[in-house]
Amino acid sequence: MIVVLAIAVIVAAVFGWFQLRNRISDQGVEAAGQCVEGSAVLTVAADPDISGPIEKLADRFNETAPVVRDHCVTVQVRATASSEVRSNLNSGIDNWDTALGDRPGLWIPQSTADVEAVTERGAIDGTPRSVASSPIVLAAPAPVADAVDAIGSSWADLVRLQRDSQALGLPEWGGLRLALPAGSDTGATTLAVAAIAAGVRGDPATALTVEQASSKELVSAMSELAVTDTGGGALSTSTTYDALATLENASGPGAPIHAVPVTEQQLASTDSSTLTAVRPQGPTPVADHPAVVLAGDETSTRAASAFVEFVRQPDGAQTFRDAGFTVDDVEDDGVLAPPPGPVTDALLAVLRNPVLPRRATVLLDVSESMGTTEGGATRLQNTVRALSAQFQRVPDSTELGLWSFSEDLDNARPFRVEVPTGPMNVPVGTTPRLAALDANAAALTPESGSYTYASVLVAYADAVAGYVPGRVNSVVLITDGSDDSPLSAAQLLTDLTAASDPARPVQVDVVLIGDGTDASAFADVTAETGGTVSTVPTSDSPDLIDRLGKLLY
Repeated sequence: MIVVLAIAVIVAAVFGWFQLRNRISDQGVEAAGQCVEGSAVLTVAADPDISGPIEKLADRFNETAPVVRDHCVTVQVRATASSEVRSNLNSGIDNWDTALGDRPGLWIPQSTADVEAVTERGAIDGTPRSVASSPIVLAAPAPVADAVDAIGSSWADLVRLQRDSQALGLPEWGGLRLALPAGSDTGATTLAVAAIAAGVRGDPATALTVEQASSKELVSAMSELAVTDTGGGALSTSTTYDALATLENASGPGAPIHAVPVTEQQLASTDSSTLTAVRPQGPTPVADHPAVVLAGDETSTRAASAFVEFVRQPDGAQTFRDAGFTVDDVEDDGVLAPPPGPVTDALLAVLRNPVLPRRATVLLDVSESMGTTEGGATRLQNTVRALSAQFQRVPDSTELGLWSFSEDLDNARPFRVEVPTGPMNVPVGTTPRLAALDANAAALTPESGSYTYASVLVAYADAVAGYVPGRVNSVVLITDGSDDSPLSAAQLLTDLTAASDPARPVQVDVVLIGDGTDASAFADVTAETGGTVSTVPTSDSPDLIDRLGKLLY
């Protein structure tokens, strides 16, 4: 009897525990359904191109009454240029500029290139995933689009089409005149430029490095891309849509631009009747619109992840397709991966400051004072080293020559032509011009006096005679001392004026080495010819390398 009673007590206790546990569980579910932790708002910063369908999907998501960690979650979408979000994230997500609205928990930029440009990696939580994509194309009037297609142009070919007015085979249209808007919301330009650079390099499957982006080959290509056949600059502060509007309103043969990089979806959204899409051959750059969960508290990151899963469902995919995007429709082998942010920065830096073709004769002082030791080497050795570093970067289209001067250097002449001025891609005899410049410069030694004025006059007259239109023509004088020749500064100025030709302008740029040199002695010469005069403190200063770079390309 006692045993039976004990068993009954135990059974009752167990039953009571299960009842209590179920009641606690039910209360937990009920509490969650009632959002006992309150409400939470997930702000989504979406690129304007994709913000429309994202807003529609957010409305549907909100209709499901989502609950995350006992919070009733509401998704709010704000159209924000990818460049603005990127800039704010690089300042630190905790320093978010509220002028752009509330700090977002989810960011959907135009492409992975925007994510690559975020240097503050702690702002990103997890791995971004694409929600929808659109290939980069060129918007162009039909005659231009047909011509580009007819000659089977690749992305790399756009460089030649940009500068060569005959390459399209449309004499009345001239060159491609590709506009490169670089204002707010111009990711298509960045992706197109990356595709062109990858094509020029010849290995689109391998990501570019900063060193390659700064190579002579790519600097030359980007510099040519930066200027149209009419001499106008391709890069502007316009937005992509502003550039499209300009092209739409003036799309004839005489227009300043004939093409603009856009996403296929952007072009379709304009419903243009005059512009069509051009798809250059080769791996395609794509605006892949990745969903980027941003750093935040656990409720924010979970809510963002839940919304990303929602938009990636089949219903979401159809919403994107209806808006002109593609979803999982592009083979990876045919897609060009965006380069890292620093590579993009390097390419755009050249477009902003292109290395334009020049015709320059370097006139180098080899007088006795150039044997002065500075930083473990002579002034002449340091200067030759600086020149050699810049010779490597001069584009093939530039014409370059090297003269030296002292006193009685070449019989009775105070100067000697070490390498005659000519195109960098044309050899000197059988020797490549770059090798000839390096070898002849390295063989120079300090001599005696400094017949600067007489040498400048002859070099100037030679430059006028060899003038090449459409580029800067110059004599670059590098010296560390005053003139020793019988020719006065006043007579030099008179003779330079007599040797000049307004139709063949040649500027004299002067680089003075050492604080003891007198810049005023050359001020009239540079003023008369439109050149510049500058002083570097020592020959081993980085200032010398930088200054020579500005004068040679």
